Amino acid sequence: MEILDPATLHEYLAADAFEQMSAFGALSQSFVAKLLADGEVLKLTAGETLYRKGDTADSFFVLLRGQITVYEDTDGGKDVIRVMNAGESVGFPAMIALRPRRFSGDAADDCIVVKVSSQEFADLYIWDPQQFAIFFMSLSRDMSRFLSDTAGRPGKHQD
Repeated sequence: MEILDPATLHEYLAADAFEQMSAFGALSQSFVAKLLADGEVLKLTAGETLYRKGDTADSFFVLLRGQITVYEDTDGGKDVIRVMNAGESVGFPAMIALRPRRFSGDAADDCIVVKVSSQEFADLYIWDPQQFAIFFMSLSRDMSRFLSDTAGRPGKHQD
């Protein structure tokens, strides 16, 4: 995992990429810029682990490029829960619930994510409550889609 300078994101993403992402589409450029500057932008290579089941969930991630496979380790191998795409949040439910991660997440391909700690998340609220509300609604929508997609899985966990 490599830490990237947010100023170099133009090398990896199209100029209008953030406007197309579900987590950022309705947000002001200044709010997105602050989130990127205060968060930690990480580059992962295919197969690299973003987080493991049982890890402390003191942050969440927004996928900026690539895909993250969310899975549960079973006796039969990896049970894929969902493949997350650019613009979606990953790990938000566990952070909000203040509990350890229930699943693991690996880069399905070369990925870029922004890691947002719980403290940085709270600071965004203080900085701009209106933009934070929009961001929170977008993250909640991602969480709802994740739950909806996994709800029909027979015998599987709800996260």
